[in-house]
Amino acid sequence: MIRVGLETTKIILTEVGKKWFTEHYPKGIVYEYDENGEFTLDSMMVVASKAIPQIICPLGIPYRLPADIDGQTTFRMADQEKAEG
Repeated sequence: MIRVGLETTKIILTEVGKKWFTEHYPKGIVYEYDENGEFTLDSMMVVASKAIPQIICPLGIPYRLPADIDGQTTFRMADQEKAEG
């Protein structure tokens, strides 16, 4: 099977992504999210040759995180999880 483009904009954080995300956006009054849940990939920016995705939690709050940390990706498409499972 050949697939082209995104089938969904739903993503999930990898363990590396969850660690970075919870360290930089501590839960509390302002930041409400479920790091184990799905986010929506809103856009991708490139800053100083680094990819920075903007993701949105189900409550509609946007967040940014690095696409990779030390060569390990911080997120993957949610449909990959379903295809592998």
